[in-house]
Amino acid sequence: YFDGDKLLGAMRTHTFTMNVHGVDMLAGGVGNVCVDLTHKKEHIAKEMMEHFHGLYMDMGASMVLLWPFRSDFYMKMGYGYSPKYNKYMYRPADLPRGNKKGVAFMTESDVDDLLTCFNRYAAATHGMIYKKRRFFERFLQRYKVVGYRNGDRIEGFIGFNFKKLLPDHPLLQNIEIEYMVYENPTALSRLLAFLQTQLDQVDQVEFLTLDDDLHYVSSDPRNGEPHIFFINQESNVQGIGLMYRVLNKRLFFEKLAPHDFNGVSLRVKFNIRDSFVPENDGPITIHFNDGKLSLGDGFDVEVTMNIEYLSSLLMGVVDFRKLWTYGLVQVSDEKHVEALDRLFHVVKKPETIEEF
Repeated sequence: YFDGDKLLGAMRTHTFTMNVHGVDMLAGGVGNVCVDLTHKKEHIAKEMMEHFHGLYMDMGASMVLLWPFRSDFYMKMGYGYSPKYNKYMYRPADLPRGNKKGVAFMTESDVDDLLTCFNRYAAATHGMIYKKRRFFERFLQRYKVVGYRNGDRIEGFIGFNFKKLLPDHPLLQNIEIEYMVYENPTALSRLLAFLQTQLDQVDQVEFLTLDDDLHYVSSDPRNGEPHIFFINQESNVQGIGLMYRVLNKRLFFEKLAPHDFNGVSLRVKFNIRDSFVPENDGPITIHFNDGKLSLGDGFDVEVTMNIEYLSSLLMGVVDFRKLWTYGLVQVSDEKHVEALDRLFHVVKKPETIEEF
């Protein structure tokens, strides 16, 4: 962002292919948004975000995403929450013992197989973004990477680093896992067996993951912190991170034509408020027939909501009933709330593992 020849702001954009309910969609990402400290509160960030949205609308993207420095700031621009990220911390001795056959450190010769493994997982997982080869070239430089190979296929891997707990204590450290991908239970069990055998040199294994149920893999689900509330002991901590935004609701719905919305039949008029992207503001009527959608006229129920809540709803982050209960959506006839809840419910929430 220039004022004449003076640089006042900058941002970095990213172009992704994203699995949304089994449909590969073009998506845009934005990061490193910054403004000259002497020119803050002059709407520079707003103008840059407007440019970003316009750029990806012109490219034909229906979805954009970002990592916020403040969620409330970007929610005002129409960005909705993604699932909460979890941090679990378990002693290696509490992880399951098992067979480590096929487990080994990955090297440069494994880059193509790591890429193939990851993109197979992305193709099977709602919310995932496909990687390119250069990502794994850098990945091996940034992390220690241990993978599980079944024959000639890598079917799971972890990317981790050792984290010193005290600057003057070289023997006290944790393993911090930032990437964990596995395609089947065997791959997971082999990787956990590897981590379990690190008990002589590692105090705790830290898992950073979107898995809400990982405490089941540890014989002691407590994370080692002395926190208790209403007789509940802390098992993990959670945080709000990545945010999704439907940039073009009509195109987004059209792209989701192959998706089955749980067999529900209902005609819905969505009255969507989007003050930041005026082209995306206003009503759209969708007919769901046995779970398949089409654009149409006439409706059984009207639903009024902001674009940030529609974004989280369509991505399967939150159920419709929750939004309705919290007063974040309005329904013209409450007898349709149950059907609307079934319409957008997902078995597994989106999983987006992407740094930008």
